[in-house]
Amino acid sequence: MTESEIRSMIGTSRKEGFRLLFEEYHAYVYHIVWNTIRSVGSKEDAEECVSDIFTELYLHFDDVEEGSLKGYLSVMARRRSVNLFHALTRKEPMLSLDEEEASEPASAENIVVDTERKQEQQLLLDAVESLGEPDASIILYKYFYGLNAAEIARKVHLNPINVRVRLNRALKKLRSLLSGTFMDRR
Repeated sequence: MTESEIRSMIGTSRKEGFRLLFEEYHAYVYHIVWNTIRSVGSKEDAEECVSDIFTELYLHFDDVEEGSLKGYLSVMARRRSVNLFHALTRKEPMLSLDEEEASEPASAENIVVDTERKQEQQLLLDAVESLGEPDASIILYKYFYGLNAAEIARKVHLNPINVRVRLNRALKKLRSLLSGTFMDRR
């Protein structure tokens, strides 16, 4: 569903229009939020943040310019999730001494490995986003959400053959972008 169709529906029925808007963009916003807070937050934290983002959008929808809805949601999701990340990392974890099996603190080696993995994931996400639309969305739908070409085609408004072709081309671009990035880090 396109942004103009959603805006038209909101003009007709605000409740139904926002339901469609939520269905169309929920996975996209959740993906941004979860990738930002996954190391410090829970899925419930991510869902609450996503709900806050859509609530704010509902309140300020008339201020969003035509054609910039996805960008607006992306910026809002990044800002809110970074704020949530900082809020969650400021809290000191509570350790219970009453638990029979208290977990051992993470070793320095595990912290280094986790940090490197997160940096690589961020580099990968940045490289995917640099491909632009619809290629970035196609890759995310295929490898993050596990959708097939027909399902992706409906979401990005292309036919399945074009989705497959764009996916192959985008993967080639991604390989060339990342070949230098990961080789430099090793």
